[in-house]
Amino acid sequence: MNHPIDVIVPVYRGLQDVIDCLDSIKASHNQQAYELILIDDCSPEPEVSALLRERASLGEYTLLVNEENLGFVATVNRGMQLHPERDVLLLNSDTLVANDWLDRMTKAAYAVDKVGTVTPFSNNATICSYPDFCQDNALESNTPLELLDTLFSKSNADKAVDVPSGVGFCMYIRRACLEDLGYFDVETFGKGYGEENDFCQRAIKAGWKNRFALDTFVQHTGNVSFGDEHNELKHTALGKLLKRHPRYDVDVQRHIAEDPAKSARIRTWLAALRFGSQPITIHVSHNRGGGTVRFIEELSRETSNQCYSLMLMPSLKKPGHLSLTRVKSGVDGLACEESEYTLYFEPHADQELLREVLSQLPLAGFHFHHMIGLPNWVMSLPKKLNKPWIVTLHDYYYMHESISLTDDQGHYFAAKPEHLNSAWLSSFAPLLNDAKICLAPSKACLALYSEAFPEATIVTQYHEAGRFLDHAAFPVSALPKTANAPLKVVIIGALSKIKGADLLENTARLCAKQGFNVEFELIGYGYRELQSKPKTALTVSGRYKEHELLAMLQQRRDSGQADLVWFTALWPETYSYTLSAAIEAGLPVVAPNIGAFAERLHGRENSWIVPWDSSADEMATLFDTLSKQSSELPAYAHDQTPAKQYTHYRDSYLSLLGTSASKVSIDPLEEGALQTWLEQTLPLTKADLSLKQKLRRKALYGLFKVRQAPLLRSVAKRVPLSLQRRIRDKLMR
Repeated sequence: MNHPIDVIVPVYRGLQDVIDCLDSIKASHNQQAYELILIDDCSPEPEVSALLRERASLGEYTLLVNEENLGFVATVNRGMQLHPERDVLLLNSDTLVANDWLDRMTKAAYAVDKVGTVTPFSNNATICSYPDFCQDNALESNTPLELLDTLFSKSNADKAVDVPSGVGFCMYIRRACLEDLGYFDVETFGKGYGEENDFCQRAIKAGWKNRFALDTFVQHTGNVSFGDEHNELKHTALGKLLKRHPRYDVDVQRHIAEDPAKSARIRTWLAALRFGSQPITIHVSHNRGGGTVRFIEELSRETSNQCYSLMLMPSLKKPGHLSLTRVKSGVDGLACEESEYTLYFEPHADQELLREVLSQLPLAGFHFHHMIGLPNWVMSLPKKLNKPWIVTLHDYYYMHESISLTDDQGHYFAAKPEHLNSAWLSSFAPLLNDAKICLAPSKACLALYSEAFPEATIVTQYHEAGRFLDHAAFPVSALPKTANAPLKVVIIGALSKIKGADLLENTARLCAKQGFNVEFELIGYGYRELQSKPKTALTVSGRYKEHELLAMLQQRRDSGQADLVWFTALWPETYSYTLSAAIEAGLPVVAPNIGAFAERLHGRENSWIVPWDSSADEMATLFDTLSKQSSELPAYAHDQTPAKQYTHYRDSYLSLLGTSASKVSIDPLEEGALQTWLEQTLPLTKADLSLKQKLRRKALYGLFKVRQAPLLRSVAKRVPLSLQRRIRDKLMR
């Protein structure tokens, strides 16, 4: 470019954003000449206007001032008319740029004929977003802006694709395109939203291209100027846009379906793994979701200041394979999401390949959560890579294949030695005994594991930073005293046999039969269809979204639809996230005297600990007594006081592994290193399913539906639990 480019930054509010934006522009280094033009759109914040005047007086930029607020569209139009011979780049005041960003944007604008606009990648840019497509994202912990932009530039050098529209947070516009089309349409789009989409659609109709520069990344906060009104503005603007360009939405949906920038995102993510600024922890687990995945995700967020987290697990997308994926839960947190950011390995043929890939990463160590569904050789990875590891004991799989210490009939056997297989224990002894430390989510869990693995170093470390042990922070409601009103008992979760589905059904049946003034609601579902009203006093409300559970309990409490929560578990649960929800909701609790319940409820008011093997008749009698507010409520002695929290993950997670937050420095510019890494790992991101794998997935879904079908409920009950488990495990491989 012979002429300078006008970089136009309209400013309305957000002092710190403006300061950060200006500082980032000043720190960037470009060969392309440009003039920085800031326009004060009559900011309502005096400190913003003062800053703009002060820095303009130092010669940092040209300052224009609107005497009244014109809005984004009219403001940038004013800026674009300042120098009619120059290309322009529109840049929001809540963006951050790095390196030679403008050089790459300019190069993309002239790389092919008839380029009208150019937009870079960003964390908040709809179809140009990274890492998650069409979402607002936070920057990932292992890639600060300067490094991330460098990785984009090296992984996708000179690459660009066509898009139906640029995104106005950072958009290069060639002057020839402006001369052809004119400026943004102020009359139609007012103060903002939709104007750049309209311009880009007009550009396409006039033969111009909108290009997406895949080698540039600009950070974007988003919606600083408009604040909370942006959703309404977007909705109004979309209506105007579709009226003028009826195919716009179709074009955008087609682009989303084709997703031509996907490979660029994957390449950059792979580069960030290899050359990121943080050490990496590999979380080893099953693929069955639930509390284990929730813990891993929460732990990864809590420790993101120390390390980047990956998860190694049996693949759901590509059955028969292992997946190495970033830690992010899927819908409702029920399973770890295998997004495009996943590497797949065949468990037998790719052992050496997985080890080779891991050896090239800046590993801090391994965190084992579960081995079910994984080949035993995975346990040898840390030693072969000379890396430390720790273990969290989420259930009892390392002691017994049932994970719950229950027999084939689903009966808890209290970890009696005659039920434990010495060969099974020996297979996991090296993993636990040689770990830096094993973390038990409750004192009860620690006691059982310490007996089975006396040589292992095991400590108590409650999930959720142990905050739900402080009962003073979560006041408990009293049972209601409304005359003649039924006692409303809530049960939460997906109830299997060992989680008390049969006990619940039988108790509800007895309460209905004996006319007790008690009603039960299962927020969730059973492993089979449970009998409900009128045959029992039970209502089953079905699946719920985990993130909505607390609000559901609070709403039921406030509306008189929930008086207490009953935990029906027939095995020693190691923690129980649903108990946390009940505690936070301030509801009374009835729970069994095994597992984590007794210690977590120690000293809590309006909470009753009952024998875990109580019969349905005994439970029905208890609830009848509670419903009558009798002064002779049964009391069950327990002395399970909670343990002291061992450590705080947020501050000292890596110290558990015996490593620090530093990593071996690897130069991402090292000749050939990046391309060699990408050539090795890109093929491992393919997740296409074979016909056999598709049939296996369909069979697993069919098995679930059979167990839920009312007509087949009695048949499902006759199939031994051990056989059901074996069939399920076979299909999930």
